[in-house]
Amino acid sequence: MKRSNTKLVVILFTCLFTISFLPFTSGQDQVEIPSWEVGWETNMDGVYELTLSGEEDITDSIEFFVSNDRMGDLNLEISIEWDESENIPIELDYDESISVSASDNQTFTIEISDASGYSFERSPNDSMTLLLTAQEILLEQPLSSQEIDAELTVPAVFDLKLESESNDETLFAGSSVEYSLIVTNDGNTKDVIKMPESSIKSCPSVSIEGLDSMNDIEVENSTMKEFAIRISASESQPERLCEITISIKSAGNGQISSIVFEINVNSNSAENEDKGDSNVEESPDNDNTELTETNTLNFLMSYELILMIMIALIFRSRN
Repeated sequence: MKRSNTKLVVILFTCLFTISFLPFTSGQDQVEIPSWEVGWETNMDGVYELTLSGEEDITDSIEFFVSNDRMGDLNLEISIEWDESENIPIELDYDESISVSASDNQTFTIEISDASGYSFERSPNDSMTLLLTAQEILLEQPLSSQEIDAELTVPAVFDLKLESESNDETLFAGSSVEYSLIVTNDGNTKDVIKMPESSIKSCPSVSIEGLDSMNDIEVENSTMKEFAIRISASESQPERLCEITISIKSAGNGQISSIVFEINVNSNSAENEDKGDSNVEESPDNDNTELTETNTLNFLMSYELILMIMIALIFRSRN
């Protein structure tokens, strides 16, 4: 009996020991095999705006990470492209083959550049999808792959240009002439004209009117607006060549656009001399006309007098 009891105790103990290990073994089956992951190191939440370098070039970079939780090295082939966008000239420079050591996390860089001025052509409201594909390579054979994407956009570019147009009119002291100012928006988004100002050299009695109508005016991209200004010279302004500078400010980037042109102010005496010269040229014609009429009248009076004398002599001879 003792031997039977001993065997029973051993069997029960073995069963309990086996049962105690069942949950542990089941738990081990649910543990994932160590793997790898690719993701963005740069914060790509929402839309990422690229950086403009200088006046029109794009120079920027973003980073992605690869986490390798395996016990061996991970080799990946990387390909990056603009998804569904074949005509984007923005260049992408990155390592096409990378290796990550076991149980390691590494960061890699994508250099983004463009020197074609493409940012001026594309709207900053039109995003571009950047697609990154990481393909695992083992013994030169492709295995698992992962993809991540991001929305990028070109930066807002502001470029207001100012031009002037003259009607080739002559400005006299005490009068005024009209000039046209043309504002062109060569940026990729709308802009607002700020602080229209003018300065005049050498002519203290010359003034400009109409600049206030330009202030706070919106100009859509790839369009132009025309404004009329009036340049006036007081009667006391002497004859002189005036240098006029007109400038405006972009609300978008604060840049100042200016033009410089010259206008000649003629004195009133010059205007009167012009009129006097025209009168002098007409006077000889008037004198000749009066002289011709006088000579004709004298001729007719002499002819009538001779005729009267002849008639009188005829009547006298008859008597």
